[in-house]
Amino acid sequence: AHDVAIALRSGALLAPVTLLEKRSIGPSLGADSIQASLIALISGFVLVSVFMIVYYRIAGIIANIALVVNLFLLIAIMALFGATLTLPGMAGIVLIIGIAVDANVIICERIRELLRAGVGVKQAIENGYANAMSAIVDSNLTSLITAIILYIYGTGPVKGFAVSLSIGILVSMLTAILGTHGIYQFIMPYIEKSKNLTFWFGMKRSQ
Repeated sequence: AHDVAIALRSGALLAPVTLLEKRSIGPSLGADSIQASLIALISGFVLVSVFMIVYYRIAGIIANIALVVNLFLLIAIMALFGATLTLPGMAGIVLIIGIAVDANVIICERIRELLRAGVGVKQAIENGYANAMSAIVDSNLTSLITAIILYIYGTGPVKGFAVSLSIGILVSMLTAILGTHGIYQFIMPYIEKSKNLTFWFGMKRSQ
């Protein structure tokens, strides 16, 4: 590249340049990529939501509510700071769906373990969140550190992925820990009154 630059500045190239082919790429290529990304995003969201409802019942619906709020907050924060939603950024959002629901899976499993041990519903929920906190913080913190390193050392497309991933991780911790916990506290009287663990958590208390 240095030699070519010198030749250009000197006004003569060592070899002739012949135009063999010329192509013009329209916006349809980018539109197809965006459409494919949207299909991946919607498909991932639907499949994850269906799995959570089938496996965790009402607890899964609560997790899905947190997931929807997470996506809206992520888009709102990116719009607030004027961040451009690139294709790598959309890939980060697809990944966030799995990360966000993962925290709720950990919480639900901790609650299930305590319910199977015979702990009361209210105590099981409170202790479930307390026991799941360390695992959620550790996993999200390591992912956040990776995203920050990608943003620092990555190029443009990689930076877009890192930005959406970082914001999504922070928002998912907020919605998964505080958001769902508040919902459980609001519906606690109904859970204790019904005592139908299969309906609320998709499990049966072991005898």
